[in-house]
Amino acid sequence: MIRSIYILGEHNHIIYSKEYAKVESKEALIEFLINLSQFIRTMDLNSKTEYMNIAMMRLFYTVRNKYAFVFIADKSDDTSQLEEKMTQLVDVFMREYAVLPDPSLKMDGFDAKVDEIAVTMVKVAILGYAGVGKTTTLHLLRGETLPLVHDPTIGVSIKKLPEEISNANIVLWDLAGQQRFSILWGKMLANAQVVVIVTDSTLENVLKSKKLVQLVHEEVPDAKVIGIANKQDLPTALTPERVGQILGVPTYELVAIDISYRDRLIQIIRKAILEGKGDAGN
Repeated sequence: MIRSIYILGEHNHIIYSKEYAKVESKEALIEFLINLSQFIRTMDLNSKTEYMNIAMMRLFYTVRNKYAFVFIADKSDDTSQLEEKMTQLVDVFMREYAVLPDPSLKMDGFDAKVDEIAVTMVKVAILGYAGVGKTTTLHLLRGETLPLVHDPTIGVSIKKLPEEISNANIVLWDLAGQQRFSILWGKMLANAQVVVIVTDSTLENVLKSKKLVQLVHEEVPDAKVIGIANKQDLPTALTPERVGQILGVPTYELVAIDISYRDRLIQIIRKAILEGKGDAGN
């Protein structure tokens, strides 16, 4: 997901910025961008987009005439897709705004164009063993009527979350939890930015689910992993704190058949997406 966009003018000052996620140490970032702008202007990019990896992020940059353009995105994002988006942004700016005497003073409508270009598909995988409530959780997230009869998922169910996170369209992958589908989990997890491990909050299931956390770390090491301690209305349920201690990931309580949990769960997933692999907190 694109986290922020910057355009620097002829004298390496920022003439436009758009931030979709919280920026830590903004003053240090601006100083870095200014130095980067100076450096890439000495390179022969020939209007091509290049990138570099910085911690868990990927920084895309290019130069066109006297302007430098920078995207900061998640390392797990598809590079070709980001390069295409960079090209779109540069083309729009150069065609409609670079011709102005001072683009930084009059950029009417540019913000909306940036939002349109920056929209990214975000894959959120829901993983857990059979019967823990994954599909019910999916129905809850989508605001759909909860099923009265359990109908096991076969293979994978792919649904879009109606709400957007600023510049992200969220696609939910509900992976079948039956053991016979376990050979497919690795492939189905590919390119997931967030993985939600759902347990039924029983000690037996939570201990088994530690294997799922390890699988996710192996298959998609850059993904943010969170735990969902479902069925908290049952008397034998472990607390979310205890489930989180066992799984080793931030974990949140849920009663998937209770519609009042929907907004809270959406906010948890939103926060996980925006914060990436960093700790989303409890």
